[in-house]
Amino acid sequence: MATKRSKTIITTRSYLLKLCLLLAIGAWCAQLQAAETDSTTAKPKKTTTLNDTWFLNGETDNHHVIDTTIFDLEQFNPIQRNGIEYANTGNLGGAAFPLQYSIDKRMGFDLGYHQFDLYKYCKDSIKYYQVVRPYAEISMVIGLKKEQMYRATFANQHKGIIYYGVDFTRMNSPGTYTNQATNDNGFSLYGIYNSKNKHWNVQADLVFNAFKVGENGGVANDIFDSTLFKKTLAEVNLQSAGNNYRQTDFYLTTAYNAGKKYNQRINDSTTTKVLMQVFKISYQFNIEKTINKYLDSSPDSAAYGIFMLKDSVFNNIKYLKIGNAVNLQYNWRKLTSDSTYMDKNLIVYASAGYDYYMLAQNGIKNNLSNLYVSGGLRNSFSAPSKILYRAQVKYYPYGWNQNDFLIDGLAGYDFKKWGMLTANYTYQIKEQPYIYEQYTSHPVNWSYSLPKMQTMALGAMYQNPAWGITLDANYYWLSNLPVYPGRANPFYEGGKKQNFITLHAGQKNSVAGLHIENEIFITLPNGKGSMTDYYAFIYTKHSLFYENRLFKKALWLSTGFDVRFRYNNNPPYYDPLFGAFYPVAYNARLLPQLDYFLNLKIKTVRVLLVVTNLASAVTSKGYYSLYRYPAPDISFKFGIKWRFFE
Repeated sequence: MATKRSKTIITTRSYLLKLCLLLAIGAWCAQLQAAETDSTTAKPKKTTTLNDTWFLNGETDNHHVIDTTIFDLEQFNPIQRNGIEYANTGNLGGAAFPLQYSIDKRMGFDLGYHQFDLYKYCKDSIKYYQVVRPYAEISMVIGLKKEQMYRATFANQHKGIIYYGVDFTRMNSPGTYTNQATNDNGFSLYGIYNSKNKHWNVQADLVFNAFKVGENGGVANDIFDSTLFKKTLAEVNLQSAGNNYRQTDFYLTTAYNAGKKYNQRINDSTTTKVLMQVFKISYQFNIEKTINKYLDSSPDSAAYGIFMLKDSVFNNIKYLKIGNAVNLQYNWRKLTSDSTYMDKNLIVYASAGYDYYMLAQNGIKNNLSNLYVSGGLRNSFSAPSKILYRAQVKYYPYGWNQNDFLIDGLAGYDFKKWGMLTANYTYQIKEQPYIYEQYTSHPVNWSYSLPKMQTMALGAMYQNPAWGITLDANYYWLSNLPVYPGRANPFYEGGKKQNFITLHAGQKNSVAGLHIENEIFITLPNGKGSMTDYYAFIYTKHSLFYENRLFKKALWLSTGFDVRFRYNNNPPYYDPLFGAFYPVAYNARLLPQLDYFLNLKIKTVRVLLVVTNLASAVTSKGYYSLYRYPAPDISFKFGIKWRFFE
């Protein structure tokens, strides 16, 4: 007889297959329609992938070409990525922690749970596509240990008036150890309407995230000092605990554009008046519902300490947010003739908003609000200038985050073939996360008025893609950081001014198809404090692979090895009850992570074959990804990415 969980999984997979099929049929029909339209044209325009681009919220003038290469195809796991990577609880989709520090510049009300942020969709991460024909891509990765990862993307537009798109992700893995299963789901959906005269614009965005993750609290004993017939026999700290996170976030934005008009040529004899957008005023309405549920129905008193109840341990926090914001933007543009204009290197913007939260924590209600103002200026990516800059300020004069403040800036110069050099500065005063200040439940209650966190960063970066070089350095000064000591009330490190330096160097070179890529991340502490205990002194990534196009370029392949290594690092412990990471004093045993991969591309289909963590197959001594959370064993993965029309 099928269990409730198995029925749920079967139903979810059925919906996923239906979604993929609908995307494929929709893209195919749109392609046929486009082909019929082109057949009536005397000289159809040739389109390539270079005509298809995407941009992020707030940077509509900064377009990126859709990636159709086979490079980094083996990095299917979100914790393995370009830039700073993450360590997780040993299973795909589990709680993740970065391997090098960077400032979280997000402002406003913060609940305090960030262990799943890496996998979440948010408005600022939505990719808005500008395509000349339908764009549809489906990808799938499966592993020998029943790991599954699916992703589907579809985007289209009609006559430059309506744009729409959807992006869907699902990760599911039973894990190796007891109570380690993950089920992560999310999608983003957008629709944009531009009036024919370009004055009016309406945009709707919907974001959904759902994570159902078993939390075992790590293994109770050092499994690498014993012999186990099965990993599922390893004793874990929590047998029946789990986190259930769900978020639905909806945005509706309407805008009015003003500016001068110029003549746009339609054909040799016809022109039409088109608006050169200079000034924009917009109103944004936002409604968000977030639920964080933690439940252990059969708790062990030794695992929870003061949080232990008679028959269960739970933490249930949810809120409904209603937000309103008014935004202004000025793009400096100048008409150069009656039919052309030029972008100047200046965009100025300002906004004011009010957010209201209806929050309930373990049945106790607490309503709060925030009023904020912000403004800034930046360079225009459409302008011919080589000068790069950005400056923004955000301030909260009223509410839960009253007197929170952010100054963030960047300045640089693009030397073209000689590379790009930028300098950055950030100063932030920020209220402590809600869960650190307010906790209401039986038998534990606390209410603190903690001092605000203070963070400052000063850094520089040099990039030269042609030479394959990236160099960056940052100096951080931190104060009043919240820390969980483990199974006790939270505290902050008052009076401890932590400062440290992070360095990063990256290099990519190739000769006759042989590629050598290296990255090194270094954290140099200056003084004592828990923050620097989290991060590895040295973390490195290395890739050695061969890449070539064969059979008259019909087959594109790359094959080689990825190696990752952490040196002098005691990974933090993850506490699933509050989604918190805190340092633990112990001597960690770490091994290099060696992966072999083969990436292939035939026409529009890309194929991935990878063997992960080969080092665990040649030694009986494994290692921990986080404290008491063993890293995954050797596994084989197969993946496919299919872009329908390329």
